[in-house]
Amino acid sequence: MAAPLDIRPFAADPAAGVGPEAGGAEVRGLTAEAVTDAGVTRAWHAALDAHQILVFRDLDLDADAQVTLLETLGPALVENDAGRGYQFVSNVHEEGILGDERFAHHSDHAFMDEPIDVIALYGLEVPSQGTQTRFVNGMRAAEALPRELRERIGDRRARHIIDPGAESGRIALDGPRRSEALPHAWHPILWEHPRTKAPILYVSEQQTDLVEGLSDEESDALIRSLFDHLYSGRFDYVHDWRPRDLVIWDNRALQHARAAIPAGARRTLRRVSVGGTPVYEYFRSDPKWGLD
Repeated sequence: MAAPLDIRPFAADPAAGVGPEAGGAEVRGLTAEAVTDAGVTRAWHAALDAHQILVFRDLDLDADAQVTLLETLGPALVENDAGRGYQFVSNVHEEGILGDERFAHHSDHAFMDEPIDVIALYGLEVPSQGTQTRFVNGMRAAEALPRELRERIGDRRARHIIDPGAESGRIALDGPRRSEALPHAWHPILWEHPRTKAPILYVSEQQTDLVEGLSDEESDALIRSLFDHLYSGRFDYVHDWRPRDLVIWDNRALQHARAAIPAGARRTLRRVSVGGTPVYEYFRSDPKWGLD
């Protein structure tokens, strides 16, 4: 039997990038040998539901162990032609994705009917500075919604849409209305979490551009009011990457963003995802995207 995990909720420290309602916890005591231990699995699963994002520091974890750890939640998403349960978020790896560019806040695959459930990134090659990931906790933001905003939302849905040819750092509201022909899905603005049943404020600056049943003017006003609440800093956790960091987060409850990778910096993270639809499968389902 493995030793019990030491789970330490984040203490609010806005100067260090931890908002007062960020959620999150650091987990100590995990080893690669314990990734299938039943007690360890129960503990970190419960911690993920309670805190929405978990940080493991200085962890020796190869690709197989990372996949095995995440597959205690469900099958790893295969997002590459090699058939592996992992891929590389990298600006230098030959099979890397996402490059150097800036990414606005988003929940991965929100433009699909079933977004990814959980994501884990592991730091393989990380420079000493300039590679932060900013997380925002939509579950805590929903809990803290002012009554007036909650009443304006009601049971409305919002559209999450991407333009594969647009810049990833672009704010969806800050340009012409995107075409209905682009990949999109409609989700409740207050979306019930599938396990905990807690509501999530599910709008993001990268992909949300329209609220169902409102005029364009009313829709934009409501979305911007929600952004003012969500991106106020109260719900932020900014992760400064170090080599051998493992960060696991609930992709529905949280969204994430990053600045552009500095020129000359080398950054490679190994990613394992659970739940949702592989992006290759999604785009290959329609010949207009040119993937075959």
